[in-house]
Amino acid sequence: MLSPGARIAVISPSGISAPARLDAGIQELERWGYRPALLPRAHARERYFAGTDDERLADLHLAFSGEFDAVWMARGGYGLARLLPRIAWENLAPVPFFGFSDGTVMLNALAARGRPAVHAPVLHALATHNDDSTRLHLRALLTGCGEMRILGENLRSGSAEGPLAGGNLCVLASMCGTPGQLDARGRIVVLEDLGEAAYKIDRLLVQLRDSGALNGAIGLVLGDFLDANVPADAAWSLDDVFRDVLGPLGLPILRGVPIGHGKTNLAFPLGAPAALEHGALTVYAR
Repeated sequence: MLSPGARIAVISPSGISAPARLDAGIQELERWGYRPALLPRAHARERYFAGTDDERLADLHLAFSGEFDAVWMARGGYGLARLLPRIAWENLAPVPFFGFSDGTVMLNALAARGRPAVHAPVLHALATHNDDSTRLHLRALLTGCGEMRILGENLRSGSAEGPLAGGNLCVLASMCGTPGQLDARGRIVVLEDLGEAAYKIDRLLVQLRDSGALNGAIGLVLGDFLDANVPADAAWSLDDVFRDVLGPLGLPILRGVPIGHGKTNLAFPLGAPAALEHGALTVYAR
């Protein structure tokens, strides 16, 4: 996927990064033999954004100008949805984009256009939050490992084969009713989230389901849903929420997959062919 010495544009299209954590992620890529370049406005600030919309859009267009072999998000947060209608898609070089969380907006927009997009740790977290298994898995993907098997547990048994889509639940729900709404037709959809209470997860799943965003999906993969704050003495679990809202879709559902905001965040390419069976997600990376 990326050759040694590849030039990687580092951009901040969403929230503000802590400089020390971002620098640690950049140094990690350098140790792997790549040449990351922090773009000019990556440390800009505007309210809760890493710069104004114009500044962030300018860096995004520069990152995809053809000067670089890949583009990597510095951090998630919020902001890409504001840029989506203004992106000059026809001018973007066909290089892979790496990120997740708020990057879900860009990942699915690129994948829908047949462009390379990888759900992967942001650089703000790569060296200081994510664990060794995350980094080993990511390096294997970058060097062209071919096939990856990610274990989980069946919430609803069954099998499916098709390309991958999805990402952060809250972001996907927020895109419902917009031109960036998820198109799940014929796809295995991965979902994860952080800091949403169980009732909010319920609400977001209902919105995603009833908006039609999951119409035509062939399977579901549930990653981490950290800090859902289910009461310790509750007679129900988050799995009950998933069964209640997603079960009527009649799809195979794999839960407990180490993808998301936890220390283990295993990367996968959106649009890559995958198989869901026997309690695992097998991804056939290109």
